[in-house]
Amino acid sequence: MPTAVEKGYVIARIDELEPAPRIAPPEAADDGRRSFDIRRNLDIEAFGVSAYSAPSGVMVISEHDETLLGEAGQEELYFVVSGAATFEIDGESVDAPTGALVSVQPAAKRKATATEDDTTILAIGGTRGKPYEPAPEEAREAFAAYSAGDYDEAYAKQMVVIEKEPSNPIAHFNAGCFAARSGRADDAIEHLRQAVEINPRIKELVKTDEDLDSIREDPRFAELAK
Repeated sequence: MPTAVEKGYVIARIDELEPAPRIAPPEAADDGRRSFDIRRNLDIEAFGVSAYSAPSGVMVISEHDETLLGEAGQEELYFVVSGAATFEIDGESVDAPTGALVSVQPAAKRKATATEDDTTILAIGGTRGKPYEPAPEEAREAFAAYSAGDYDEAYAKQMVVIEKEPSNPIAHFNAGCFAARSGRADDAIEHLRQAVEINPRIKELVKTDEDLDSIREDPRFAELAK
C-alpha cells in the first residue's frame, strides 16, 4: 500500500486490512477478537487510531483506563462502524448501535462487549495538550513475538525499545516480563528494578502480572514488590 507521503492520501477499508498480531500469551484461547493497526497502515503519526472487531458476546474493547502509573493519558473516542456493542463505563451500561459515538475521559474505566456478530469499533485517541508520540516499531514486533511464544525474540526486540526510550518505565517493565518468560531471571529482576526506580508505581503491575510468576519466589522479587 502506498504511503500518504508518496501520494498525498490513502484510502482503505478496515475489513481489507491485515489484522494486527494478537497480544496474548500463546496458551490463551482465540475468542475471535481482532485488532487493526490503522495508524501504521495509513501512515498516521499525529494521533492514535485503531479498530477492533469481535463476534457477539466477545469483549471488543478490553477493560482499561488511560491513567497508567497515575498519569492522565489519552482521551478516547469510539465510533461503532458496524454491529452494536454495550459499553460499561465506570459501572454504567451504555448501548451503542451502529453509528454511535462514545467519548471517554482518561480516568474512566471502560470496556465494550459486542452484541451483534461482526461488530467493529474505531478507536481514536490523544492526550490533551501533548503531541502524540508513537511507540517504536520494535515494541509492536516484541509483542508479536511474545504472542507467538518466542520470548527470546520478544526480549531482543524490547531491548531495542529500551535503547530508544531509556527513561520509559513501561519499556523496562515489559523487558522484565519477556525476560522472565524466557528464563532470564537476573535480567528480569534488573529491568524491573530500573522500572521501579523510574516510577515506583510500577509496583502495582509487578504484583499482579502473570508473566512474572516464574520469579515470584526469588527474594529479590519480594524486595521489588514490597
